[in-house]
Amino acid sequence: MSQPAGPPQAILETSIYAADIDAAEAFYRDVFGLAVVRRLEGKFCFLRCGEQMLLVFNPEESARLDARNPVPRHGAQGPGHVCFRAGNADEIDRWRERFLSLGLAIEHDHVWPGGGRSVYIRDPAGNSIEVAESRIWKLP
Repeated sequence: MSQPAGPPQAILETSIYAADIDAAEAFYRDVFGLAVVRRLEGKFCFLRCGEQMLLVFNPEESARLDARNPVPRHGAQGPGHVCFRAGNADEIDRWRERFLSLGLAIEHDHVWPGGGRSVYIRDPAGNSIEVAESRIWKLP
């Protein structure tokens, strides 16, 4: 019997879903400065965020079977959630100012009981997007 591999080192990629891939790409590129690594018109857009990847899939397309693509089908219905890491409260303030300067509505600004702060907005597909201090999870 093989030994357990142990816990993973980190999350390599996370996925959210948006029917309008062009709008999602523009949002994450222009608002957050993420670099587009790969895209396929109407199907997906992959963006780099530090050492991780944010994958944005068209839910209808990602659930469709395609004999040319061996990757398992997946998808979600309704809005998802992703949280971007901020180092401190000053950075949260800068993100809040940026969102407002771009005309993005702040859905919620939250101070956590254990310490740290988050600010929430929505992307064009309705996904809940949070920027939070890493200390909300007691991370450096």
